[in-house]
Amino acid sequence: MVACISSEETEGFVLLSKNAPKREGSGVSSPIRAPRGVKDIIPPDAIRFEKILKETEEILALGGFQKILLPLFESAALFSRSIGGATDIVEKEMYTFSDKGGDLFALRPEGTASLLRAAIEHRLADPGKIVRLSYAGPMFRHERPQAGRLRQFHQIGAEILGPLTPSDDVDLIALIHRMAEAFSIPSWTLLLNNMGCPACRPVYRETLVGYLKQHEKDLCETCRHRTDVNPLRVLDCKTPSCQAVLETAPKITDSLCDRSRAHFGQVREELEGLGIPYTLSHRLVRGLDYYTETTFEFVSDALGAQSTWAAGGRYDGLCQELGGPDIPGFGFAAGIERLWLLREKAGTLPVSPSPPLWLTVFPLIPEARPSALRLVRQMRNLSVPSAGFFGSGKIKSAFRQAERDASRFLAFIGEDELAAGTVQVKNLETGEQTSYALKECSRIAEDIRNAVLSA
Repeated sequence: MVACISSEETEGFVLLSKNAPKREGSGVSSPIRAPRGVKDIIPPDAIRFEKILKETEEILALGGFQKILLPLFESAALFSRSIGGATDIVEKEMYTFSDKGGDLFALRPEGTASLLRAAIEHRLADPGKIVRLSYAGPMFRHERPQAGRLRQFHQIGAEILGPLTPSDDVDLIALIHRMAEAFSIPSWTLLLNNMGCPACRPVYRETLVGYLKQHEKDLCETCRHRTDVNPLRVLDCKTPSCQAVLETAPKITDSLCDRSRAHFGQVREELEGLGIPYTLSHRLVRGLDYYTETTFEFVSDALGAQSTWAAGGRYDGLCQELGGPDIPGFGFAAGIERLWLLREKAGTLPVSPSPPLWLTVFPLIPEARPSALRLVRQMRNLSVPSAGFFGSGKIKSAFRQAERDASRFLAFIGEDELAAGTVQVKNLETGEQTSYALKECSRIAEDIRNAVLSA
C-alpha cells in the first residue's frame, strides 16, 4: 500500500535533529517521526500520486476549468463565516494559530472558501460572466486517522461561478461521472438531494426541529446539541442508536418551494437524459452550512465506511456572504488518497514510472573525475537522466549504487579510457558493453534513449 495512504500504524519518514531528545543512557538522539495522521509520499509512489492528480486535472481541463493556486492558510474568520461556526470542521477540526501580530489564522480545511476569497479579491467573480476555476493541494483537519482519511490530505476541486442554471449543476456532475468511468471506479453510486433555498429551508428547519424534539430521548448527546445549533447536521449522524429516528425524519424535498422543486426536477431530468444513474438520499446534507439546492456525493462501497470519493453542491449566496457580488456557485472536491485506493482496487493506478536514472557514470581513477563530470552534464543536456558516482574506486560499489538507483546503464572511465578519450557503457539488463568516444555524446544519448524507451 502506498506510503501516503497506509494504516495509522505505518511509520513515517525519519528525520534526525540535533535538538531531538536522546534515549536514556544511549547518547543517541531519538528519531522524530511524522505527526499522527500525516504521511510521507516516498518514491516511486510520489510520481504515481502526481500522475493521479494530473490525470484528474486533465479531465477538468476538458470542462474548461483553469487552475488557481491557493495559500495553505487563511484568516480563520473566512472558514467560520463560510463553513459555519457550528459545524464539526470549525468547532473541532480546524488547525488554528495566531501569528506574531496576534491575527488568528487557520490551515485550510477545504478549498471552496479559499477559492471564493481569491475570486472576490481578484475580481474574477462577475455577475455578467461564468468563470470556471480548479484547485488542488493539501487540506488539514484534526480527525481520527483512517484508511483514506488523514489529518493532512489532498484534494482536487472545481468551482463554477456566475449566472448559473440547473444545467450547470448537471454539467459538472457529468464531468465527475467521466472520472468514474475513466478510472474504472468500482461499485460507485451517485447520491443526490436538494437542500432548498433561503425561502424554503427555514420552513423545513422548523419542521425538523419539531420532529427531533419529539424524539429527543432517542437521540445521542451530540444530536441533542445539534438540534438547537445546527439541526440539519443531525441527519448526518452515524450513531446506530439514532438511525431509526433519522430514517423516518421529515424529508427536506417535501418542504421545497416551487422554485427549488423546479430546480431539482430539472437536475434529475437532465441527469436521466445523459444516462447518469443516481439515488435520492434525503439525509444527504453534507458537513458545510453554505450548501443550497443541489447536493451530491459519489460513493463506493469498495472503501467501507469511508465511502465518499467526490462530493459537492450548489452554494448560492456564499459569494455575497464573503463580501463579493451576489452570484451563484456550484462545485465539488475529490480526495486524491481515496482515488488512489479505489484505482488500486480497480487495477487502474498509473503504471510505475520509468527508472529515475538511465545512466550512472563512474570514474575508476581520481584523474577521470573531470571527464565523468562533463559526461554527466552533457547527458543531462541531451535529456538523459544521469548521475555520477564519485566516492569510491571500486567497480563493485558502482554496480551496487547503480542497482539502488535502478539505473539502466553504467558508464566508467579508467586509466586506459582516459588515455584513449573513450568511455565504456554497460547495459545492466543485457550485460552488453560498448566503447564510445567521449566526444560522441549524441550517439551515446541516442543509444541509451532507444534502449530505455523500447524496454
